[in-house]
Amino acid sequence: MVDPSLLHTFSVDVPSERRRYEGTFTTKKLSIRDLSQVGVRKVQLNGGMHYDRDRPGQGIDAATDELNSMVAHMELALTAAPDWWNLDDITDPAVLTAVYSEVISFENTFLGRGKASGGAGSRVSGQEDSATAQEQAVPTGDNQPVVVEQVQAALEP
Repeated sequence: MVDPSLLHTFSVDVPSERRRYEGTFTTKKLSIRDLSQVGVRKVQLNGGMHYDRDRPGQGIDAATDELNSMVAHMELALTAAPDWWNLDDITDPAVLTAVYSEVISFENTFLGRGKASGGAGSRVSGQEDSATAQEQAVPTGDNQPVVVEQVQAALEP
């Protein structure tokens, strides 16, 4: 059972083209094991690739990498969600970013995280850059290529 002080319940109300997404979520502060699993899950969602801004076209694009980072994080952080929360059915990115923003804002309340960066709200989508949030959540070393040669060979004609 998770310590109640490590849980946060919040509501969202996001109007969309198809419907209005209203509901209550509960998120938890990620444990060390959870943080490790976020990285593993992101690599799975990225198909073993990573984003490398210094080598465009040699991996996954930045937008997909960011999206997969958010999805992986929320898969592990959310402990309760409304019945409509199904990423196979949701088509409006604003819904995803509204929930993710709350999750990251809660995590940033621990140990003063996020105060130097000014928190969420600087991206075009209206949300914090997930790479920045990931760096704030846990210090990591340099990203290493994951089976890059095999993945790139499979992508080439």
